[in-house]
Amino acid sequence: MWIPDLTQFTGPKYLAIADALSLDIVQGRLAPGDRLPPQRELSYALGVNFGTVTRAYALAADRGLVRGEIGRGTFVRKDPPSSLTPWPDESRKPDRIDMRSDFPCSLADDPAFRQGFQNLPRHPDFSSLLQYQPGSARPDHQEAAAAWTGLLGVPSAPDGIFITNGALHSGFLSLLAVTRPGDTIYTESLTSPAIRSIAAMLHLTIKPVATDGQGLVPEDLEKKQKTSPARALYLVPDFQNPTTAVLPEHRRDAIAGIVENSGLYLVEDDVFGGLARGIGKDRIPGAPMPVSGRIPERAFYITSFSKGIAPGLRIGYLVSPKGFREKILTGLRITSWMASPPMAELVSGWIRDDNAARLFKRQAAKLSRLTRIAGAALKDFQPGIQDHCPHVWLRLPGPGRETLVTDALAKTGIDVTPGEYFSVSKGLAPNGIRLCLGQIDDPTRLYRACRIISRVLSSI
Repeated sequence: MWIPDLTQFTGPKYLAIADALSLDIVQGRLAPGDRLPPQRELSYALGVNFGTVTRAYALAADRGLVRGEIGRGTFVRKDPPSSLTPWPDESRKPDRIDMRSDFPCSLADDPAFRQGFQNLPRHPDFSSLLQYQPGSARPDHQEAAAAWTGLLGVPSAPDGIFITNGALHSGFLSLLAVTRPGDTIYTESLTSPAIRSIAAMLHLTIKPVATDGQGLVPEDLEKKQKTSPARALYLVPDFQNPTTAVLPEHRRDAIAGIVENSGLYLVEDDVFGGLARGIGKDRIPGAPMPVSGRIPERAFYITSFSKGIAPGLRIGYLVSPKGFREKILTGLRITSWMASPPMAELVSGWIRDDNAARLFKRQAAKLSRLTRIAGAALKDFQPGIQDHCPHVWLRLPGPGRETLVTDALAKTGIDVTPGEYFSVSKGLAPNGIRLCLGQIDDPTRLYRACRIISRVLSSI
């Protein structure tokens, strides 16, 4: 049984246990996959109370050193902490199928790219696009941004919109503006690891709100806000990552009411909204609109072009409540000063000539084809699939299977993301895997990959 040597550590015992665990992993005394002692046994061996060991194990899980499996215990992780957040894999190994990276389908062959880049040097004020911008953005770019958010269902005056380096940057700026270290924020019970990273950097506590097949449950949000008030709710209402859930209209109404009446602020990440609802004349009839449009004075609304057109554009839009605009501007300046004016001009031109909406429509059509293929190949496992959504959520029966499935798929050359990466509850895996479709250009290759996944699931 592992018993840590705490003599070389000072400070609280729970912290010493977690630090000793980290050291023993680094020095090889604990190997990946090793099972840690039950908490009660370790507390007895160390002469500390049970709560101290519980707190130490929770801290180790937060650090990415261990993972808990219901009914089995706590194990040293097989992945080093540096790889816990599934940032996009830049290596693009030709012999492997990347279903980890939630990228859109490539639209690089579209003439809008070539034409747009060729037109940039012809801009009548091109030299100013290469300079710092007063106020962080050109007024004509803000006007285009306001036109775009209006099409998405969140009207705004141009001077109320900030142009950022994408949705993640907007989320960081929003939480930086509305919270202080030590505050609590709510998220769905499964959320993007990037949001957890932002919360850690800002010294915020994340608490999960119950979710189901339709997304966040308003009744649980209301209950938690009454008993343990938080400062903000970070919400992904469309194609929630990783579950693909789409919040229905009545839940959006309920969440808006709770936010407005309870002192919460909403940070609404609508990065998938243009795909889920369609844009302008292509809007899907009856598709629910953003929550932010209902409560503009309590909401930070986020959108970008990373999921609908191309992540390399690095252009996002943030609509904030009036009272926070100076804080947002300060945060923008200290993190990057501004988004790239040439990229903002490229995107603004596409908005003006309707190419942006057309590109989103083309992206949606490509993803629709891929989701139909994945749905057909995985139908026996009732996958969470939404038309136009770039990722699929596969629930796995029984505890402890996601590591087995992920490892087995890796041996076949398919890389997927286990559900534990998205879990807000410390160390507990939700028993599911996320499959991303956008990196697989060949439909035949996608079908074969999904059939391999189906066979692996059937065999474990």
